[in-house]
Amino acid sequence: RGFAEDASMAFAVEFCGSPEGLQLNRAFVKIADAKVRRRIIDLVKSLSADDPD
Repeated sequence: RGFAEDASMAFAVEFCGSPEGLQLNRAFVKIADAKVRRRIIDLVKSLSADDPD
C-alpha cells in the first residue's frame, strides 16, 4: 500500500466516525434492496467531483 492509499483509508475511517458518516451509514444499511443500494452508490459517485473509485 502506498501513501495515497493510507491517506484515503484514514479519511474514510475519519468520515465514518463523524456525525454525518454515522447517519449515512445507519440509513444505508437499513436499505434491504441491493439494487437500490448500488444505485445510491452510483448516484453519489456521479455527484462527486473526485475520481470515481
